[in-house]
Amino acid sequence: MGRRIRMVVGVGVLGAVLAMGTLAMAQGRDADGTRMQARQIAVGESHSDRLSPPQDREDWYFVRVDAAVELQVSVRVRPASAALRLEMQGATGDRLAVATSEQGSAVVTQRVNPGIYYVQVSGGEARYEMSVR
Repeated sequence: MGRRIRMVVGVGVLGAVLAMGTLAMAQGRDADGTRMQARQIAVGESHSDRLSPPQDREDWYFVRVDAAVELQVSVRVRPASAALRLEMQGATGDRLAVATSEQGSAVVTQRVNPGIYYVQVSGGEARYEMSVR
């Protein structure tokens, strides 16, 4: 009998976990909405995405740099009137460069050493294309 009770409790716990996961998905949790969930983007690549507040207020990316370079990240924003903030951070979270979109675009540029760098795009409802050079 004890075994049957444990099985029922196990199924109940599993059901609760699945329900919580479904609720999180229904609320529109963003797969790249935190620094820990940052998507990798390589130097020379572009990526299109969108922000859809209130669930998706920011997107995070990381770039791996193998040599000392001038790293440039730019975004083109649609609609051009949307205000986006672009921030480049070092591996430890130190802010290296910040820009706010004006007339549909924003650019941050920083001389960097080999390592990992993070980029945050945040703001209101907008589509954007980000390029890393």
